[in-house]
Amino acid sequence: MTTKRERFLKAAHGEQTDRPTVGAWIHFGSSFWTPEQVAEAHLRYYRHYDWDFIKVMDDFRLQLPAGLTEITNPAQFDEVVPDPQQSLDNLAKQAEVLKIIRAEAPDAAIIDTVFSPTQTIVRALGETVIDFFAADPALAHRTIGRVADALAHYVAGLRDLDVDGVFLAINGASTDPTSFGLSKQQFLDWIAPYDIQVLNAVEGLVRIGHLHGDGADPDLLTDYPLEVLSWSDKASAPTIADAATDYGWVPMVGLDEIHSLYWTPSTAREEVLAARRAADDKLIVAPNCTLHSDGSPSVVRALREAVELPLS
Repeated sequence: MTTKRERFLKAAHGEQTDRPTVGAWIHFGSSFWTPEQVAEAHLRYYRHYDWDFIKVMDDFRLQLPAGLTEITNPAQFDEVVPDPQQSLDNLAKQAEVLKIIRAEAPDAAIIDTVFSPTQTIVRALGETVIDFFAADPALAHRTIGRVADALAHYVAGLRDLDVDGVFLAINGASTDPTSFGLSKQQFLDWIAPYDIQVLNAVEGLVRIGHLHGDGADPDLLTDYPLEVLSWSDKASAPTIADAATDYGWVPMVGLDEIHSLYWTPSTAREEVLAARRAADDKLIVAPNCTLHSDGSPSVVRALREAVELPLS
């Protein structure tokens, strides 16, 4: 009998499975919760829908010095992760969440969520950090490099937590506001090298790249060491078929994260079946990005049910 972890690991390496592996995720608004509360929310969601994997959301923001909430002077960047080897409270909390989930869900595949080093800084201090980086690229590299070192050190320890994969959220390669106006060259300078550093640190686990945003350019990720690509396939290249044939990535797709808010269950099932056909059933079925927390449970249930249906 195939276990959930076995099904996920086979699918993530492009192998045929007894049925497509499936899971979904939402932001629980848990940035102020304890690790125990965060773990419990994930476990309830996992058990209710009987997912194969648990993608553990990371709503804990980067630990900053007391009182620093916004950069007003470039010198303040020196206070951001001054020692990458020092334990950060947000990462320690996330590790504790993972420990609890693994203890309570030994059969589930577990995927940790990590944000790109540049995005990690933006999430903590706001998008104006991009303007400071554009004005002083050397400052950008020093700051992003320290955060990347801290994240690489953290993900290298995920093996000891019995985690199966890492979901790296990548911003900066799209044409919409979630890329903060970064040029292709800025992406290649500030984003890609540090993302790759983090991914290299977790070699041996399943590495999922989430290409975020509309009109994103998958060619910017060709040097990324990835097994799986998550993206909004209706709003961005590549097609589902091209992800595997042209790039060698296992597609992680299935449900439009925006429009499905108002879908019927039958529409959701058809969407998943179409994705399965396009991938010849060699995919991980999931929403293309975070689902709305107020989405219809019947639509989420349809996502789960669609992997049990025969292709026709």
